[in-house]
Amino acid sequence: MSEQKTKDVIIDEEESELKKVRKHLLSISGKSSSFMGYDTELIELRDAIAEALPEDVPSLVEQMTRLQALAAQRGQGEDVPLDPDSPYFGHMVLDEETGKRDVLLGKRTYLSAKDGVSIVDWRNAPISRMYYIYEEGDDYDEVFGGKPRSGIVESRRSVTITDGQMRRIDAPQGTFVKRGDEWITQKDVSSTLKGGQGTSVRAASKGHLGIDSAGIFRTDKHLPEISGLLDKEQFAMISNDTNELLAIQGSAGSGKTTVGLHRIAYLAYRGGKNFHPANMIVIVLNDALASYIKEVLPSLGVRGVKVWTFAKWTSRLRRRLIKGLPSAYSEWTPSVVSRVKKHPAVLRILSDMTDMQDEKWTDKLLEAIEPFKDAKRVKTAWNFLKRVPLDVRRRRIAGWLDGETRIGKDNGEELDNKTAIAVDSILGAMALESGNIISDWADLFTDKNRLIEMFNIHAPCEFTEGELTTVYEWCASQYKIIAGYMDTDEDDNNDGEEAVIDVEDDAVLLRLYQLKMGWLKEGSRKIEYDHMMIDEVQDFSALEVRVLLDTVGRNRPVTMAGDTAQKIVREGGFDDWETFLDEAGIRGARVEPLKIAYRSTIEVMEIATKVLGPLAGDKAIATRHGAPVELHQFSDPGQAVDFLSGSLRDLFSREPHSNVAVVARHLSQAKIYYQGLKKAEIPYLRFVGMQDFSFKPGIEVTEIRQVKGLEFDYVIMVDCNNETYPVNNESRHLMHVGMTRAAHQLWLVTTGKPSPLLPEELL
Repeated sequence: MSEQKTKDVIIDEEESELKKVRKHLLSISGKSSSFMGYDTELIELRDAIAEALPEDVPSLVEQMTRLQALAAQRGQGEDVPLDPDSPYFGHMVLDEETGKRDVLLGKRTYLSAKDGVSIVDWRNAPISRMYYIYEEGDDYDEVFGGKPRSGIVESRRSVTITDGQMRRIDAPQGTFVKRGDEWITQKDVSSTLKGGQGTSVRAASKGHLGIDSAGIFRTDKHLPEISGLLDKEQFAMISNDTNELLAIQGSAGSGKTTVGLHRIAYLAYRGGKNFHPANMIVIVLNDALASYIKEVLPSLGVRGVKVWTFAKWTSRLRRRLIKGLPSAYSEWTPSVVSRVKKHPAVLRILSDMTDMQDEKWTDKLLEAIEPFKDAKRVKTAWNFLKRVPLDVRRRRIAGWLDGETRIGKDNGEELDNKTAIAVDSILGAMALESGNIISDWADLFTDKNRLIEMFNIHAPCEFTEGELTTVYEWCASQYKIIAGYMDTDEDDNNDGEEAVIDVEDDAVLLRLYQLKMGWLKEGSRKIEYDHMMIDEVQDFSALEVRVLLDTVGRNRPVTMAGDTAQKIVREGGFDDWETFLDEAGIRGARVEPLKIAYRSTIEVMEIATKVLGPLAGDKAIATRHGAPVELHQFSDPGQAVDFLSGSLRDLFSREPHSNVAVVARHLSQAKIYYQGLKKAEIPYLRFVGMQDFSFKPGIEVTEIRQVKGLEFDYVIMVDCNNETYPVNNESRHLMHVGMTRAAHQLWLVTTGKPSPLLPEELL
């Protein structure tokens, strides 16, 4: 069969299937799941189960169970309605002895044997697993509902349906995109870039963004549903039911965040009361990624999951739990101070500090009660709580003395009076230290000799005495102002100097709270999440991760996603998973690699990998070709803006729905390009200075740290100069991150001597 005939057959099959499904769904719109009462739908589900194939029964039972729960809690539950305008995203045709069968994958199960409509929920229908583990043409032998089934996957396609229209079909035979009334075959080479090369003052001719190799405007704006793009390995990670910590190592664009969010959706759907969305949390580094995730989770049928940046999460809890400190943060914290406070040794130092306090007060208590009658009972009760944080231990013993608390088999009744007085006296003195978080925090960083001694023990040779002296001087000066602030309860004191703490102090203070006071709390309620996802974990410190993990319920799963090649935070972070997990005190984690980069083209990934140089590690595998990466050289930003304004204006005359990121290393550089493009009256232009991305078509000018975790159709990296990106690890990581935000096309712009990190073939 010719390519054209194959294309026509595939398009006809998919449009016919969609027409059949829509006709059925619209015919029952008056009584469909979106409108009819719960009782009516439960009856229909019961009837469907009676007629269903074995492999469909578990999914229908699950749907009935969820519906019964919704009926019992009207207005409290969440359900994903079946939308006739976008009912499914995947289509398989299974050929078995009994005949051929169409299976559609969507966000919920709906079966009508009478009209031949079979839509199954990708999360829980047993047969949906086949979509992710078998390719078109594969033989299969599976057991569904206790019965063996075998056959051939005759076809397997991902489809994009919007407004009731088939817009895109991804099949092994090709990708077909509908533009207007015409179906176009999407070529492997997604776009080319012409002109703008060389070293002249300005490029010889203006290049073109968004043109494919045949000169056709880009037509792949309708991307497939995210669930339809999961590969076999990703689906296996998502659907693993174990309550372990899953660490996902993946290159840029490999789907780390996708897998993490789908795991949340899977757990929320399959876990019932054990995994309630309102008791799950996603922790990210920046507001832009938080905004994106808040939009994605509802599209997966999950609402109510908390999404926080780490800075906002820690700041809010620290201010609620540890009163008296200022709410403002220093903008001028020296790098060495940040590195010391985020160093994994701080975890061990804080643990040692609290252990020594526990030993001190244990000795004092046992010494005080030794002469009295019931000393043995007190000692037994105290030792029974030896694994409990010191202040919790103190409060439990106080309750035991009052007869309000049982410890082991002893409820504290009829304790000798002299013994009780001695215990009460020690507990009163202990409270001044066991419940004081601020003094321990201040003592560590404002006692020079102690600071140096602790780091010599736990991190020898990591910092020089001079560096630790700098830390001491900064913290001592800072705390002097803070002490005045706490005494006067005024924001400004000491000749107008504002009381501030360092951003890194929040995690240190919260860790001290956990070690001394027990679990973190929201009001009087213990914080205990059913599931936590930490994204871009390579930019977190071991201390920060430990604080987070100790808020997850016992035997509850955790998902961490990261990539050492994308590390942009110099202070903290990690270089390899094994060391990092060990430093954070994590045992038995399952580290799963994602090696295929789906976002960027082969051309982009090759250049981005070369920029990493010795930091590259395992090379990411890109799956599609695209436009070559081009370097445009100019003498100053003004000439670069002149070139870019024409190219961007031309792009948006052809592709008004595209999104472009103009990315600089520093915000001050980004402002220069924004002001120049604004003066050129470029349409759809926005400056992003506070991670306030619109996620809409247009041109957003910003700096690299703000685009972390995001993607754009086109990326233009500006001022890729020697001074901006010298040869060091930080520059390698940042340039790599900026490049790998591009889904289709990447331009690099220099206004001086090009960075030595750029490969020679671009020069």
